[in-house]
Parts: sequence; C-alpha cells; structure tokens
Amino acid sequence: MNCRTDCEGLDIVSVACSRFDTIIELTLAGLLLFMPLAFGAVQPWSREVVIVLSGVIVLSFLLKMLWQKQRSMFRHWAYVPIAALLLIVVLQLVPLPCSLVSVISPNTAALKSELLGDLPNAGIRLDKMTLSFYPHATRHDLRLMLAVAGVFVVVLNVFRRPEQIKRLLMVIAAIGGIVAAIALAQTLFGNGKLYWFISTKYSEGYSGPFVNHSHYGQFMNLSMGAALGLIIVKLYEDFAGKKATPATIATYLGSVSARSLWILIAIIILGITTVFSSLTRGGMVSMLIAVGFTTLMLMRRYSFKEHGWIMVLIALGAFTCVLYVGFDAVYDRLATLRNLDQYSSR
Repeated sequence: MNCRTDCEGLDIVSVACSRFDTIIELTLAGLLLFMPLAFGAVQPWSREVVIVLSGVIVLSFLLKMLWQKQRSMFRHWAYVPIAALLLIVVLQLVPLPCSLVSVISPNTAALKSELLGDLPNAGIRLDKMTLSFYPHATRHDLRLMLAVAGVFVVVLNVFRRPEQIKRLLMVIAAIGGIVAAIALAQTLFGNGKLYWFISTKYSEGYSGPFVNHSHYGQFMNLSMGAALGLIIVKLYEDFAGKKATPATIATYLGSVSARSLWILIAIIILGITTVFSSLTRGGMVSMLIAVGFTTLMLMRRYSFKEHGWIMVLIALGAFTCVLYVGFDAVYDRLATLRNLDQYSSR
C-alpha cells in the first residue's frame, strides 16, 4: 500500500507502508490498551510488560531502519525536552563531590551528612554522594522512562502520515472511552472494588481500573485531548468551503457523516464526568485549565471561530452528567483547595 500526503512537516512522497509499520501500530495499540486496564501499570508485573512491549516497538523500528536504508531519523525539537529529562535523572545517579551537591541541593547534602555521619568510615562515604536518596529506585524508574522515551521516538518517526495520526488519535480516544465507561459503571453500580472484585486501600473504585485517581485524571485528560483533536479535524474537513450557519449545523448534526462526531463528543462528556466523579483535584484543575486554554486558542483561529458551538455542546452535556452523578461531592472536593497546606490526598 502506498501512502502520500501534502501536509507540511509530514511525508510528501509516496512511501510503501511496510509490515514493520503495521507491527508497530498494533503493538502500540496493545500497549496503550494494556496500561490503563492493568491498574495504571503501577505494579511490578505490569511495568515489566510495558517494558517488553516498548522493546518490541523499538526493535521493530530498528529493523525497519536497517531494512529501509534510505530512511533517516526525523529531526525535531521534541527530542530536546525528552533528552533533558533523561539527563536530569542520570545526573541524580552520578556520584558527585559533596561540595558540589551542597551547591546543587543543600538540603540533600545536609540530610545525608546527618544520617550517615555516625557510620564507620563516614568521611569516605560522604566524600562523594548522589543527588538521589535511593539510587536503586531511581535506576528502576529510569528504565521505565527509557522505555517510554523509546516509544516516543518511534511514534515521532513512524507516524508521519495523516491517516496514521488519525488512527492513533482514534485508538487513544476509544481506549479513553472504554476506561471512562468502566469508571462510570463502578461509580454508579460499584462496590468499592476495582473491577468489582479487587480490593485496594488506595482506591474506592471511582477511578475505573486505576489504583490512583490522580493517574486516572491525567490519563483521561490526554484521552479527551485526542478525541477533541479528531473533532477539530472532522469539522475542518466536513465544513471545508461551507458556511457554518445554524441551519447547516442542524442539518449536519442529523446526517450520517456526523455519527462519528457524536461518538467523540460522548467520549469527551463521559471523560469529563468521570474525572469529576473520581474526585481528583489535580485532574479537575488541570482539565479546567486545558479547556480554557484550548477554547481560547480555537477562538483565535478564524477558521474555527464559527465552530465554538461544539465547546458549548460539550460543556452542557458534561454539566448535566455531573449533576446526575453527584455535584455536591465534587463541590466539597474542590472546596478543599483552600487548604493547600494539606497534602494527604490529591
């Protein structure tokens, strides 16, 4: 199969979609589905699965690079923040002179000196120290970060065609919809357990399969972002060369071509509702900020000013659902933001 695109920054020549691309797309879809359903991939066994699947994706990409010798790595500034984050973590594992650690992190040097000062050969032990208090855990997390960074690089280099990007966004949005449906079902008909039979002291089942409701909130925010991106693309394509008048909008919403739009709207409304019902303050606040910023950016684009009705439609649907699920609990939870010195829960 040959693919061609005219979009700026994407591939503009016909390139065969290789089997490696198919393997990468399918494995990535499986990885994206596995992580939220496996309790947010916070347990050791699930993290190992994430690393293995990430390794399959990276290995497939390397084999593709060897097979297609004419292809080169895509150059993009997005590598910079990823590399900077990895370097920061690596820096925490490097033994540094105590004097340098005192400059970078005075509290770390002082606390380590206090805790290790009574041990035998304390002078030798404290001559050099790491910024990390627990290097073993830092190395463990670095391994997971390397796996995620590898997947990021592969996606940036492989998903270069509009149809690929749309499929990826659809997969992310669909997975978000599935997880949100589980969360809503557990909220309305749950017994306080994950999947109705797994007990945990960290969750009451309001955040779907996630153990941590803060993780659920951020996951759902990203999923809703993918769904909103697809909505914007669909409106741009369906209204190309048309004037978005109330009559044309009403006709469009009742047409067959708008069915996928309604599904995406339902996913976003379901996601917003479950983020609020999960009672994650961080997720709620970040979602409200993202909604405000996104709406502002869309209104600044002339081509999308006439489609502001979509945000109103989503807001009305989400507000109605939140009222049904339980607005009082959400209000009480947000009211605790006044006590920012209390970090017992997020």
